[in-house]
Amino acid sequence: MSKTPSLRRFLAPDAERVGQVVTLGPEPSRHLATVLRVAAGDRVCLFDGRGNEFVGRVETADPAAACVRLEEACEPAGGTGMLLTVAFAPPPGQRADVLIEKAAELGASRLVPLLCERLQGFQATAAGKRQARWVRKARDAARQSGRAEVPEVAVPGPFDEFVRADRAELRLIGSTGKAPPLWQVVSETDEPLGSVTMVVGPAGGFTRRELGIAEDAGFRPVSLGPHVLRVETAAVAMLAVVMARLSVAEH
Repeated sequence: MSKTPSLRRFLAPDAERVGQVVTLGPEPSRHLATVLRVAAGDRVCLFDGRGNEFVGRVETADPAAACVRLEEACEPAGGTGMLLTVAFAPPPGQRADVLIEKAAELGASRLVPLLCERLQGFQATAAGKRQARWVRKARDAARQSGRAEVPEVAVPGPFDEFVRADRAELRLIGSTGKAPPLWQVVSETDEPLGSVTMVVGPAGGFTRRELGIAEDAGFRPVSLGPHVLRVETAAVAMLAVVMARLSVAEH
C-alpha cells in the first residue's frame, strides 16, 4: 500500500476496491471536469470518507457523472486514533461555517451543534436549517486538508440530552468562571485516550444550571485563558490544545 501521492482529491463514498470503476456524484464531477479541468487519462485520488484512499485514472471527465477506475490503494494520512467530539452552541452566520471547517481540518471526528439556554431563538432556528450546509463544509475541509475521514455533523439537539448521554473517556466543558486551565487538566492524562469530548457554549457562556448538569454527567470545567473568546475561537483553541497534548502523550 503506497503513500497517497500529491494528486487532486475527490470524495467517493462508493470506492471499495482496486479495479472498480467509480462514478462520482454531481458536485465532485463538476469540480473535477469544470473547475479543475481534469481530463480523461489523468490520475486522481479518491477517498471514501471512512479512512480509505485510492489512486485512480479518469475514464470519462463528464461534469455530471465523471468515472474513475481505481488502480491502487493508498496509505491515508495518519489520524489521531481518537474519537474527538466538538459540541458547540452554533454562532450566527458564517462564523459557524468557520468553526466546522477549522475543526474538520484539525481532526475532529464528530461535530455536534447544541441548543443551549442562552442561544437566541433565531440562532436555534437557523441551526436547524444549516446542517446540510455544514455537512458539505466538513467534506470540503476533509478533502482539502488531506484527511481520509469526513467528520460526522450531527443534527442540532438539546444540551441536556447530549451531556447526559456522552460517554467519552475525557469530557471537557469550557467555563467563563473559575476553572483550571485546559492545558493543566489535559496534562494530567498520562495514558492514551480513545475518546475526548469538548463542549463550548454561546455568547455569555453556559448557565449555572447547565454547568451543574454537565459536571454531574462527568464533564470537567476548564478555562481557555484570561480573554473572552467567541464560540468558533474557543472550539478551535480547545481542539488544538487537546490534540497537541494527547499526541505528545501517545509518544
